[in-house]
Amino acid sequence: MFMPDHPTARALLAFRTARGRCWKAKLLFLWSTGRDVEEADGACLRQLRNQAGPAWLSQLSPYRWRAIERLAEPGDRQTALMFLDRAREFHGGARLGATVSLAPALHLLAISCELGLKAYLMSRGWSHDEVAHDIRHDLLVALDEARRLGLPTPGRILVDLLTSLGPAYAAHRIDALVADGYVCDFAAVLRATGSLLDAVAAGLNLPMPAR
Repeated sequence: MFMPDHPTARALLAFRTARGRCWKAKLLFLWSTGRDVEEADGACLRQLRNQAGPAWLSQLSPYRWRAIERLAEPGDRQTALMFLDRAREFHGGARLGATVSLAPALHLLAISCELGLKAYLMSRGWSHDEVAHDIRHDLLVALDEARRLGLPTPGRILVDLLTSLGPAYAAHRIDALVADGYVCDFAAVLRATGSLLDAVAAGLNLPMPAR
């Protein structure tokens, strides 16, 4: 589902606060008459009309509203950038570690995913304390929250990896997971994780790293 950017989320929340209970009907009227551009945040409201439209507006649930409230918050870009840098370092370490042993390489890859997803969340209104307390080391929860805030849906390879690896990572049992027979195409999951970090970087408006 479409999610607005930070300025548009702020504009929508401000409009809702100013217009009260029937704010959706009022916004639809402004959209239909072209008078939305006369509002204080008219450019953002027009962008929302063009990108999302009336159907999106009518389908907003309380769950989605909480996400929009997150998006309207400034976020912690500095810490997000730091987390993303560390995520890329652990991703590089996993590439090297795979030549030695699978379990340590998977652990490094899980750390990379955790830091990358938390970087995205902190760029979308989550605080450092919130990701530490509410996400902890749960990769699946982190992915769900990031997708709710606009992270593109990852490919099947990454979803399968996090579904298998996430619970073991949270319980500090990756060694046991591998000992029980877990195998994967490590080159493929490495690429999928790299694509995840690229998506996070795009969300922070950063250039893609050279390959």
